[in-house]
Amino acid sequence: MSCTTDTQKGDSDALEVSGDNRPFDLSATAWLVGQGVRYLNCADKEGELAYHRIVELLRRCGTDLLGTVTALTKQARHGDAMLRWSLLYILGDAGKADAADFLTHTALTRLPEAVPDQGCEGPRDTEILICTMAIHALQQVAGRHPEVSESLLKIVSERPERPILVEAVKAAIALGFKEKLPDLLPKDEHWILDIRRARTEEMIAEPEREDGKERGFTPPKPEALSTSPKSTCCKR
Repeated sequence: MSCTTDTQKGDSDALEVSGDNRPFDLSATAWLVGQGVRYLNCADKEGELAYHRIVELLRRCGTDLLGTVTALTKQARHGDAMLRWSLLYILGDAGKADAADFLTHTALTRLPEAVPDQGCEGPRDTEILICTMAIHALQQVAGRHPEVSESLLKIVSERPERPILVEAVKAAIALGFKEKLPDLLPKDEHWILDIRRARTEEMIAEPEREDGKERGFTPPKPEALSTSPKSTCCKR
């Protein structure tokens, strides 16, 4: 069984699930999860439909889904971010209420220390990706099983590092807990409550708009004179 993303096979963000170690052959549920990973990372309509069918089967028949995902996550290499991310994604779509503790624990996993000059894809960045996926998966599970919704409040109350905290607050707000959050956050973090998710249409400039003509073709200012906000993730 093999499936790569639409990036070139040699790229660092390509995902390949191969049958060499055959971890997905341990049980029927593990096989379904493997198929879910395969089709989740296929960028076509057929793959999308197959993924949704697999989620339906896991919801109805995957009584051991949590144990299977837990075991597969432990078998995965620590740096295999794409596979671990995919397993959490599937658990979010198909998991039951019993997945809440595992997802909460994953979201609160201690992040590695930042290493200077390591670029934008070091171990810390990888673990932030995994932790935030755990939060989104927990939000999905809580949407189907409201009895575990307060697990997101637990994550906020633990005050994890800011990237994780921001995602947990956004997820808790989406589930209707905005009024409870101010008491769980220090005052200097209350700005997080005002973050909103913009629709894609709001971020796309209209090609026919005419309100930018006054700028003409003025070249950008040299970096030293620029007053616009900027973000740099890599040290030079």
